[in-house]
Amino acid sequence: MEIVTGFTNKIRSLGPLGVREGMDREEISFKLRAAKNLSQQEKFRWILGKRTEFFKEGNAYGEVFTQHELNRLLQGLITEDLQVHEILLYLEKDPLSVKELAQRLKLSPSLVLQHITALRRRKLVDVQEVMAGVPCYTLVQLEDRKQNGC
Repeated sequence: MEIVTGFTNKIRSLGPLGVREGMDREEISFKLRAAKNLSQQEKFRWILGKRTEFFKEGNAYGEVFTQHELNRLLQGLITEDLQVHEILLYLEKDPLSVKELAQRLKLSPSLVLQHITALRRRKLVDVQEVMAGVPCYTLVQLEDRKQNGC
């Protein structure tokens, strides 16, 4: 019972979700939608499922990870994939440029461009229009992906 009470008190001491980070309700809701989308991805669930195996038995090459290495790897993968899901959510609403996405996500334009390039290779996003020499990206519609064999 003490463990549960201690955990509950710790959670309460953190305060409402997003307050320390200065997020408003809309931003919190947006980030939670992106996290939910990430959690439903097969790759994400597979990696989490392999966590104990990597820690105890190692990967396909027999390389065993320390807890610290594994946590760093997972944190990097989660951070990167969460950024991708946030990009996809923004592009659901409106076509946006790399610069606009970078400003909304508070990321560097070069990092957003890396994500956009990867998403274009996977045929998930494409250029909708070019305005004043700046490409604006949009989601590729599901019907278009099916026609292209995706």
